[in-house]
Amino acid sequence: MAEFVCYSCKKKVITGEKFTFTKEGPVHFDCFISSRRNTVPDDKQETLRKLSILLDSQLRLLLDILDIRLAGNEPEAVTAAYKNIEKECGETTRQISAL
Repeated sequence: MAEFVCYSCKKKVITGEKFTFTKEGPVHFDCFISSRRNTVPDDKQETLRKLSILLDSQLRLLLDILDIRLAGNEPEAVTAAYKNIEKECGETTRQISAL
């Protein structure tokens, strides 16, 4: 499994945990959202809340698909779904970073 270091907390980020990639590098989901809450203007906090819920759902779905893949039951549709959701996570992360 892939292993990274979270640029925010400096702890290991391991495949199977909720994390994302930003321009700064890999970051735990909780570290990312926490840091954004501190920097996003008050008038955009509700948008941040909604996007963070969306990203959390996307990351949970990725972890569920990863479990299926690790179980050895990986039909082509599962691989395609994983790639599509991974792209969606990247887009949601970009939107959160842009707030």
